[in-house]
Amino acid sequence: MAKDGWEFWRLTRVGGTTVDWLAATRPEARALADQRKVWTLIPNRSTFLANWFVTEDHHRASDFVWTHENIDIVEARQVAVEVPNVSADDLKRMMSPTAELTLEQIDRYPVEKLLGKRVATILSDRRVQSD
Repeated sequence: MAKDGWEFWRLTRVGGTTVDWLAATRPEARALADQRKVWTLIPNRSTFLANWFVTEDHHRASDFVWTHENIDIVEARQVAVEVPNVSADDLKRMMSPTAELTLEQIDRYPVEKLLGKRVATILSDRRVQSD
């Protein structure tokens, strides 16, 4: 388990080969809702945002959309720079939960807190270059 109880996940579409999401979970969190919650990296905002549809997929018994591969923090830092920017539609979908989470449970954590300053700087530079 990573520092502060965070676990990291590389998510690829079932049958796919490219990374769709970098996700983080806190299985030892105090609140039960936070123990189930999955936050996904939003690279163009340098933040991890609670993602209800990835949370739902993470806890499904079958018919998964993504393969959830548990990775360590070193690999998570590498994957973070590969994750594609989140589409406006996916971001809107995340901010309008229809299952798993309530709107009040859609919280966020800065990349620097979870992955460190170096990754945060790389993502910031990437955002500036794409503008």
